[in-house]
Amino acid sequence: MAEPLRLLVIADVHYAPTEAEAAGAPPARQCTFGLELVRRAVADADLRGGFDAIVLLGDLLNNGAVPGVAEALVALRDLLAEAAPETPLVVVPGNHDGSPQRLLEVFGDRPGLHALGGYRLITFADTYDEHDRGMRRDEDRRLLRQVAGEAGGPILAIQHNSIYPRIEADYPYMLTNGDAVVADYAAARVLVSLSGHYHPGQPPAMHHGTRYLTVPALCESPHSYVLVTLNGRKVVAETRRLRLADEPAIVDSHIHTEFGYCARDVRSEAVIQRARAIGLAGVCLVEHAPQLYMLPDDFFAGRHIANPALWRTDAHNRGAAYRQALGALRGPFVRVGLEVEIDRDGRLTLHDEEVGWPDVLIGAVHFLPEDFQTLPAPRFAELFMRANEGLLAAGVDILAHPWRLFRWAELPIAKHLLVPLAQALADTGTAVEINLHGNDPDPEFLAECLARGVKVALASDAHCLYEVGGLGPHLALLRQVAGTDDVGDLLLYP
Repeated sequence: MAEPLRLLVIADVHYAPTEAEAAGAPPARQCTFGLELVRRAVADADLRGGFDAIVLLGDLLNNGAVPGVAEALVALRDLLAEAAPETPLVVVPGNHDGSPQRLLEVFGDRPGLHALGGYRLITFADTYDEHDRGMRRDEDRRLLRQVAGEAGGPILAIQHNSIYPRIEADYPYMLTNGDAVVADYAAARVLVSLSGHYHPGQPPAMHHGTRYLTVPALCESPHSYVLVTLNGRKVVAETRRLRLADEPAIVDSHIHTEFGYCARDVRSEAVIQRARAIGLAGVCLVEHAPQLYMLPDDFFAGRHIANPALWRTDAHNRGAAYRQALGALRGPFVRVGLEVEIDRDGRLTLHDEEVGWPDVLIGAVHFLPEDFQTLPAPRFAELFMRANEGLLAAGVDILAHPWRLFRWAELPIAKHLLVPLAQALADTGTAVEINLHGNDPDPEFLAECLARGVKVALASDAHCLYEVGGLGPHLALLRQVAGTDDVGDLLLYP
C-alpha cells in the first residue's frame, strides 16, 4: 500500500529575470519576483509541516523564446536545490517555456512515468500549435493505458493545461482532444489530475472517480500554491496564499536591516516594497543593538554578555548612522527599533543616545553570562529566567523568540518556567513573539500567554527579502492555539 505523500505544487511562475523582459507581460504578473516567490512558497510549506516532493506545473518562464532563458532556468533549479536539497522534483513544460527538451534537460527530468512513494506519477509534455492550443499525443495516451493495465499504486496525471471542468464555453486553451483525455483518465482510474495554466485556478472537481485540481498561478496575487496530501486513495488539497489577507491586519514586528552583521539581502527600502506587495499593514525595522556597537566576531561569540566593556565602548559604534538612515523611513507604515539583550551586570545593551529613540524595543536572550553549551540544565534555566526577568524589568515591548536558546543548547524546554514567564509578560504588559526563524514556538507556552491576556507579535525575524512578511505559518499557529480564526484582538500593533 502507498505511504502518505505530500506534494508541494507550484504553477505558472512566469519568471522574467529583467524588467525589460517582463515589460510585455500583463501587469498582474509579478514576473521579476518569480524566484523570490518560489523561495517563499518553499519556506512557507516547510514551516507548515514540510513536503516530500515538489511538482512544477509549467510556465516557469514568462517567455522561453528570448535569449538567456537557459540561465534563468538554471537559476530556478539552483534555488530549489538550495532551498529543498535532496527533494524529488517533478517538472512539466508549459506553453511559455519554449523548448520542452531544454527545460527538462536543465531540471534532469523527462516526461512519462515517475515512481514516488508508492504512487505512479505520469507527466505529459503536451504539444502546442501556433495559437497556444494544446493537444495530448497519441503515444502519451497509450502510455497511460499501459501503466493502468499494470499492477501498481494510485496514478497521478500531471500536465500544464487544465483538463476538467471546462472553464468557459469559449475558453481556447483546454486541450483540443480534452474530452478524450478525460475519458482516458476515467478508464485508467486516475486518482488525481494536476494542472496549471488557468491563472485564477479552479476549485477541486470530481469526475468519474478522478479529482481534478487546477492550481492558481504563483505569479499573480494572492500568490498561491497547493499542498496535496495523498494517503492511499484519500486526497486532501490545501490552497495556501503567500499574500496576507486584509483581515486581520498583520504587522511584521521584527525585520532586520542592512546594518546587521547577520543580514543577507535585506535592504530597508526593498523590505518596505516587499511588505506592501505581500499585504502587510506595517513593518518594524529592527537591528541588534550590540551589532551596532561592536565587531562581528565578538558579537557572534556572545562575549559582550560576559564582558560588557565590549559593547559599552564607542570604538566601533555605528548607532548614529543607524538612527539617521532608519529614522528617515519612519512613518505610519514603518516603525523602527532595536533588539537588545541583558549583560552580566543586568544592564540593557543600549547606549545612552539610543534610550527613548526606538519606536519598538525587542528583548532577546541570545547568550548567557556563562557558556550555555556546557551548563547543566538547572543552571541554564536559572540564568535564562534571570535574563528574561531583566529584559522585562527594563521595559522592552516584545520578548523575542522565547525558548530558542534551549534549542540552540539542545536542551528540552524548562516546563516549570512556562507559567512564571507568561505571568511576568502579563504583569509587565510585554508582548510575546511568534517567531519561527530557527525556532520552534512552544504551543503550551503560547496558550499560557493568551490565557493571561498577553498580546502576540507576529515576527518573521527576516534576514532575507524572501522572509519578509512570511507570516502565514505564524498566523496558523496562533489560530490553532487560540481555537479561533478571529485573532485580530490578540495581536500587537506597534
